[in-house]
Amino acid sequence: MKNISFFLTIFLALSALSCKNGYLDEVPLDRFSPENLLVNESGFDAVLTALYESVRSEHHLSGNFDYMNLGTDVVRWGRADSRGFADYTLINSYAEPSRLYWNWAYEKVLPRANLILDNIDNMDIDISEDSRNNIKGQALFFRGYVYNILANLFGGVPIVETLYSEPRFDFERESRENVLLFAMSDLEAASRLLAIDIAEDGRVPRAAAFHLLSEVYITLAMLSGDDSYYDKSIGAADKVIGKEAGDYEIATQRFGPASSSPGDVFSDVFAYGQINRSEGNKEVIWAYQIELYILGNSGSQLPRLWAPQYDVIRTPNGIKNNSVDSLPRGIGVNSPTNYAKYYIWDDPNDIRNSKHNIRRTFYYNNPADPEYFQKPIRTAYGSDGNLYVTREDGTLTTQRLDTLFGYYPWFRKIDGHPSADQPSSGNTAKDMSRMRVSETYLLRAEAYFRKGDLDKAAADINVVRGRAKASLIGASDVTEDYILDERARELLVEEPRMRTLIRMGRLVDRVRKYNSEPAGTGGRSAGSTIQEHNALWPIPQAVIDANSGAVLEQNPGYN
Repeated sequence: MKNISFFLTIFLALSALSCKNGYLDEVPLDRFSPENLLVNESGFDAVLTALYESVRSEHHLSGNFDYMNLGTDVVRWGRADSRGFADYTLINSYAEPSRLYWNWAYEKVLPRANLILDNIDNMDIDISEDSRNNIKGQALFFRGYVYNILANLFGGVPIVETLYSEPRFDFERESRENVLLFAMSDLEAASRLLAIDIAEDGRVPRAAAFHLLSEVYITLAMLSGDDSYYDKSIGAADKVIGKEAGDYEIATQRFGPASSSPGDVFSDVFAYGQINRSEGNKEVIWAYQIELYILGNSGSQLPRLWAPQYDVIRTPNGIKNNSVDSLPRGIGVNSPTNYAKYYIWDDPNDIRNSKHNIRRTFYYNNPADPEYFQKPIRTAYGSDGNLYVTREDGTLTTQRLDTLFGYYPWFRKIDGHPSADQPSSGNTAKDMSRMRVSETYLLRAEAYFRKGDLDKAAADINVVRGRAKASLIGASDVTEDYILDERARELLVEEPRMRTLIRMGRLVDRVRKYNSEPAGTGGRSAGSTIQEHNALWPIPQAVIDANSGAVLEQNPGYN
């Protein structure tokens, strides 16, 4: 997806102040505005490009923090301090995660989506019906996409479905169920309008709307007690799995240029240069586009966030590793929990735990120590319970390994060509998968499970496990925890785990169970500090204070 121009950025910043044409309205001709830009398909496509950019910017919202994974059952904060959800008592109405996500939604994504939707139905615009429908469908998709995120993080939020020409200070929160119903309505409309065959990589196809609807219907069923939503969830997933919404399928055979190198079908799905449909990947429904040499595109931060900071490792002779070699530079902030590193990998045949998908062996990379250069790092536990580097003969050294941020398994979904050919940046130019058909199967399995059809739930899970060469399960094995375990095995790194756990109502108990290894100061951890009210995020205090014309209720526990 190409970056927006400087002038379009200015236009979007001003667009929220624009009002609809009237007889006496002036039309500014010396700058971009809705009156002189949104007059044809090219103009709308420029705003769509900005909309995609704003959605993708979620990945860069928080610098060195991945708030959709930190403090969950799969990831703990990788530094010896209390940031990054290492201490949930620090999460209050002034906390950065809430502010960043609220502003991202209401200041970036929703205004751009609403700008399109406020103007696209103007019949005076020179645009074909198919193009008009597809543009409208994309804007509706992203509005529904964002309200689903807001509902899962904050619960009920204000619904803003148009641009306002004057400031408002009297917004009120809708219920979480009403917000999800609004998202559902947008996504259902998008599923009718979006194109099935997408010519340009990165644009959302019709299958993306059905995939997300499958999730939204499950949440609505759980909130409302109306089990008919489970049937709707199954029906939406059927559209994707049955190829009614496009030719997408779970990959079962190796493909693409990567297939000529050592690996397996799972590693092929995430190989650099073959994430998109045009590159032969039929499993990925939608992916962020990360360009290599585009000004302003800083690339994907996945290596930076998820890779250990392996330059803190020293050889038995005391020589530090280099920060960069053939691997991009990590800073060790998304430190996997023992649950993610070890507990879920109970099947020795599961290729998702193969060396092609999880790197568990590392090497000394500094030629300043010729004795150990390019040799594997060997380790053993000392009598104090800590992990140490060993010599070639197996004897322990005094080089203790920091398994919190310097030495832990490397999930190879993050592998990719360094952005702008700069490995030291820790960023990659590889496109990022956001929706895959394997998750569609797991969503349908969840809907079957909650409906009580355990046989069909197991069958869908077994499609995913079968591709992974893992042992198949029976109906009696299907539980909510098992579904969460399978989602971790299949979707780790890709999945916004925070949203999944909140959606299922499982954040608090899963964090207590699996994220109790001390990460912050004083032996505190996410698991020892999380409380029941942390099941939802707080409404930012700045938003509550600014809304002087009405009371914007805070979530319980954050007053």
